[in-house]
Amino acid sequence: MSRVLTARIGLLLGAVLFGGLALVVPLTAGDWALAGTVLAAAVAQAEITRRTHPGHQDLPTATAMTSVWSVVAAISVHLTLAVALVLVLHAYRYVRDRQFPADGGVVACGLVAAHFAASAGAWATPDPVAVLAVCAAVAAHLTVNYALGGHRFRRGAADLGLDAALLTVGGVTGALAGGGLLVVLVAVPVVVTLHNAALTKQLEDDASLDKKTGMATPAAWQAHAEHVFAEAVPARRPVGVLMIDLDHFKRLNDTYGHRAGDDVLATVGACLRSELRQADFGGRFGGEEFTVLLPDTDIIDTMTTAERIRAAIADLRVSTVDNHGEHTVITGVTASVGAAAHPHHGTTVDDCLRVADSHVYQAKEQGRNMVVGIDTARVALHTRRGPKPPEIG
Repeated sequence: MSRVLTARIGLLLGAVLFGGLALVVPLTAGDWALAGTVLAAAVAQAEITRRTHPGHQDLPTATAMTSVWSVVAAISVHLTLAVALVLVLHAYRYVRDRQFPADGGVVACGLVAAHFAASAGAWATPDPVAVLAVCAAVAAHLTVNYALGGHRFRRGAADLGLDAALLTVGGVTGALAGGGLLVVLVAVPVVVTLHNAALTKQLEDDASLDKKTGMATPAAWQAHAEHVFAEAVPARRPVGVLMIDLDHFKRLNDTYGHRAGDDVLATVGACLRSELRQADFGGRFGGEEFTVLLPDTDIIDTMTTAERIRAAIADLRVSTVDNHGEHTVITGVTASVGAAAHPHHGTTVDDCLRVADSHVYQAKEQGRNMVVGIDTARVALHTRRGPKPPEIG
């Protein structure tokens, strides 16, 4: 089912729910005034952030803002108007940004869950029950959206805290909205500030991440490595550096196509992430080359890590599609790895990179699919024969 079709089904279900409730539930002028104020605040916040970060309304942070105002509506507005408000907000986003989010139905489900959680709080009595009701409403909305939405609102569980903060602002605003419509408008700059902070961090993360491999970009890797060296050199702590170059990668691209080559790069990137410690830092140096930083690792342990990575790459099986559109499993992908370390090979990142790069060339001259760094006998490594061309499995 396509994203647009899912979105239309979700909005259709929301419209049916709204229509059914509207037939049986009377609405007051106060209900309409509060719903209109929430809608105005949501649109004002969206327009401000659009002008602050033009061209980025398709990012997950833009969709997350809908949830904030949904919670405000769920707690303070009659459920009929709250559901209608969500539908209008999603229609507005489609008209303004040509974004038709597939989570419209999910937001509505979360809104209904939050509404009934908040309804149990008896807002007329300012006691702890009301506070618990706000928490329950936020938790209900967040739980439903994450359970049914597949984390579409944000990119991962690491962003759960920001979502919770945004929804808490919505919960508090909704709880106080009964005291005056101005409360809803005052929440706009708060939401704008949180949105800008989230979007700025998201853009920074995107700029430092190589999308094809999931590794750091060259600039991000270099900056991090220089920071590590700046702390390690005065303290006389060792730092290892690896340069990893995939063997015969041009032949692989020519044989299977560039899409298959991209899948190999992505698989190697995932392999490196699984082999590295939390303190280690991997990056894509360019093309089919990768770099790895190993803090607090001497040359012997650097060589041992390099050998483990080399062996892991050689064992990879890459499921992909070749240039004829046929499913293919590529095996026999290998890498030549050059190792260097501070202080054995230099005192700067560039010193160690130059040595590691020269060791890569030595590995290729000696037959590829091997690690070169120092005398291999010292780390119980053995020279291996060159690789076979990649095979179809």
